[in-house]
Amino acid sequence: MPSLFFAVLSEAKPWIQKTNAKPVHHSGKFRIYKKDSMYIIISGIGKIAMALAVSEFAHLLPKEERDEMKVWNLGIVGSNQPNWKVGDFFWIHKITDFVTGKDYYPERMTSSVFPMETNLTTFDRPVSKTKTENQFQVFNETDLQSVSLVDMEGSGFFEAASLYFPLENISIGKVISDHLEGNFCKPETVESIVTNVMEPLFFEWTTPLPWVTEDPFETKIWPDIWKEVKELRLTETMKHDLKKSLRFYFLRYPNTKIPMPNLELVPKIKSKSEVKTFVEEWKKQLHV
Repeated sequence: MPSLFFAVLSEAKPWIQKTNAKPVHHSGKFRIYKKDSMYIIISGIGKIAMALAVSEFAHLLPKEERDEMKVWNLGIVGSNQPNWKVGDFFWIHKITDFVTGKDYYPERMTSSVFPMETNLTTFDRPVSKTKTENQFQVFNETDLQSVSLVDMEGSGFFEAASLYFPLENISIGKVISDHLEGNFCKPETVESIVTNVMEPLFFEWTTPLPWVTEDPFETKIWPDIWKEVKELRLTETMKHDLKKSLRFYFLRYPNTKIPMPNLELVPKIKSKSEVKTFVEEWKKQLHV
């Protein structure tokens, strides 16, 4: 059960034609297409529009479906790396929101026909390295020194998606359309660029998540751990965050025993601050 988010129709059109997806009639604002269990969503330009589209879509689904859904954001980006070519595809392992300075870390794609990874910086306006008549933000080489790829939706997508979907279900992939020359791509150019990478991505997108059909973490590991620590009386938020960190470790190191804290301390922990410290120290072990 996969879903796919795009900013504009020209990015989504090849995928809509490939899947033969049809519009979903609903009372919301954003365009949603569906074919069987596949969804394609078009948000419009910008991180706020993307975040709202993710939220609206998530609220149309029961939690059980969200937990089993592969959630991707694909689209075109500008590149600050002159040696990377138009049409090169990258998975994103770090997103920086330029305005807020916040960093986000999507799960790394462990197996894909496209092996390259890099970071993505999300801006509120289009970016150019040369002054143009268009309404671009102009930056020099020094300003963009740590920037690899540039878009306007990535941080909004990831921040919203991580509220509704398991982190390990979320991926972001981007294909280079320009080198920040200050020109908008024509729709037919965008369609061509997206089409050229679509075929292998389609197979990967429609392949079920490996933990959906059989989930030993959910059936065995988490219940056993929870028996040991439920006496802490965690808030629902703390419980959710701890479980997410434990699952992260399990997926990253499936053949390694999950690090556990000193469980003899559990009966002695009474105050909320002690509980919080105990959990935070445990989570640090899980994210090394």
